[in-house]
Amino acid sequence: MDLAPVPGFSPTHAQLRRRGVAFSLCAALLALAVWGVQALRPQDVFTLTLRTPTVAAGIVEGAKVRIQGLDVGSVTEIRSLGNAQQGVTLRLDGPQGRSLTNNVEAAFSAGNLFGVSEVILTPHEGGGALQDGAELAPTRRITDNTVSNMITTLGDVNDDALRPRMSVLLMNFDASSEAMLPLLTALGSVAQTMQDTQRLSTAQTFPTVVAALQAADPALAAMIPAFQAGLDHKPLHNGDSKKTLAVQDGLNDERTGLVAGLQAILTPQALEGLKTASPMLVSLLQPILAAFPNGSATGVGIQLSQLMDNVRKAMPNTPNGPVLNLRLSVDYPAVAAVLPPGVDAVKPGTAAKPGTPAKPGATSKPASSTPAAPSASATATPR
Repeated sequence: MDLAPVPGFSPTHAQLRRRGVAFSLCAALLALAVWGVQALRPQDVFTLTLRTPTVAAGIVEGAKVRIQGLDVGSVTEIRSLGNAQQGVTLRLDGPQGRSLTNNVEAAFSAGNLFGVSEVILTPHEGGGALQDGAELAPTRRITDNTVSNMITTLGDVNDDALRPRMSVLLMNFDASSEAMLPLLTALGSVAQTMQDTQRLSTAQTFPTVVAALQAADPALAAMIPAFQAGLDHKPLHNGDSKKTLAVQDGLNDERTGLVAGLQAILTPQALEGLKTASPMLVSLLQPILAAFPNGSATGVGIQLSQLMDNVRKAMPNTPNGPVLNLRLSVDYPAVAAVLPPGVDAVKPGTAAKPGTPAKPGATSKPASSTPAAPSASATATPR
């Protein structure tokens, strides 16, 4: 390579080579001196070995050690201690390590989303100071919060819980959603009604609502003294409330009170008049009830009246007492022909009326000697 001459400086090729070699040697010697100083200088370090049954995946030599988020050291060795125990040796910064006690909590945690694991130490108050090189089995179990353990846990949950019981979960979710459908339908209807009938935008109505809520606060604050005044009412505390009780006693007095007045008004003659007027009042109310064909009161009234009428027709009064009529319909003539003709059964010791023909296939039996408690009887008529 040709060198352009510089005025006052014109070295030869041999001089340039010698100067380059000398500069490289000086740089190498300087780097070696710096490394030697760093290597030979005493370092303030603290070593600690954690005893644990298992070591999380990703905890290897060189993994970082953190205390409350600060990088204070690294893992230097992982070895077997025997008795199914593993030892994780930590190389910590001297001041940080000497500040720990045997009440420290350890955990294997994920340093980032890429699966790089770290050892997290959490100091707690109390406990004895640790010595350099000590072996520690933490009182609290060392937890595994690494990414690989989370993936394994998700797989176990999927295999043990989700897959075997997914149908039950879906059925429960379906039942819950079905129970919520009426509420969601009502909310949807309200929202649709508001959208169909809305004449003002939300930008106009929302400030009004906010102003109303803001005005409610002083209104409630103004009502509290009124409640307090009611609680502090003197008659409630000085015995004057007995006067109020005396007034109530006057209303309930047997001679001059309200109850005595009602007793004087509701005489037997007045009650008899009400009994006479009740059918007329019912007749007057029938057109009113008929005006509400779908009302619950009308439906219940018709059902009860129909039921009472059916019971009355099914249990007519006879000279032998009330009987229960039962009609049996037979669609096959062969079966109807086998049925014996009915006979009127009477009470023991009572002769049946002469000239009373028995209907074929019909039987009547007194319900009971007591009309209020009829027993079972039957009437069968072939068809």
